[in-house]
Amino acid sequence: MIRFAAIADVQYADADDKIGRHYRASYEKLLSAVGEFSRADVAFAMNFGDAYDHDWENALAIKEVLGVSAERGKVKWRHVLGNHDFSVPLDKKAEVYDVFNLKKPGYYDFSLVDRDDESNKWRVVVLNGNEISLYAAENDAEKRAAQKERAKRKLADGSEPHNYNGSVSATQLEWLDKKLQEAEKEGQNVLVCSHFPLYANSKTHNSPRTRLASLVNVGIYYSDLGVSTWNGREILEILDRRPCVKAYMAGHLHEGSYGERNNVAHITLRGIVETETTAYAYVELGKDALRVEGIGEQPSYNFKFVEEQNKP
Repeated sequence: MIRFAAIADVQYADADDKIGRHYRASYEKLLSAVGEFSRADVAFAMNFGDAYDHDWENALAIKEVLGVSAERGKVKWRHVLGNHDFSVPLDKKAEVYDVFNLKKPGYYDFSLVDRDDESNKWRVVVLNGNEISLYAAENDAEKRAAQKERAKRKLADGSEPHNYNGSVSATQLEWLDKKLQEAEKEGQNVLVCSHFPLYANSKTHNSPRTRLASLVNVGIYYSDLGVSTWNGREILEILDRRPCVKAYMAGHLHEGSYGERNNVAHITLRGIVETETTAYAYVELGKDALRVEGIGEQPSYNFKFVEEQNKP
């Protein structure tokens, strides 16, 4: 079994609590989780974005925690970029990638093989949903391009998408499809990771959105509600074509959620910044199932794969 740790939306800041977010307390929660990760038998720890908020000093504080935990605690970090990670001065936008040891454009993939079963092979594909956005733009030209992209999209109520989300480029979409094709040829299952959730339909978590969806037997497409990547539907179209995709994991929506769509589990992690205790998870990747062991306020999930030849 391949096992990794997952944490989302720490959103640390040296700031007072606001709108249910416990900014300062997130630091101690992160330190506690990091201590557990260093002692756990995990292949890596995935940070699903929004590690800090508000300013560059908070980014540096998180960078120190990540660096020390990697060096002394031997935590092998992997990172997803979140929107709040870019809440820094304009002259620091380009340095955000360095905080997480990433290079532009911020999306990447890596492969894993189960040390106990070489036939259990996975590829993790990490998207950057902030690629085209107003908040990550480093100059006026990028801002204009982001505004143009935003104006092309509409939410379910006809309004433009929120400016605290972004979009992935056509180049990134092509890259995603290419990586999924490669995984199919190599016999790998695929986990796609992003900061932004795409879908939910389950009442297994106490969320007003998912409870309503369960009652009327419909799915929630987060891009239509303004809490996802602007072109989230285009990402889903690519995932639909590739049966190697088994799960999609994200953060951003602090309440968390779960859904199953076209034989893909959609897992949105609880945001630790809005918890009273903590919330993180250990994820197990098997040949025929995926399991999420929730810690603290993070729910647990079990998803068994369905054999299929082609997706619709």
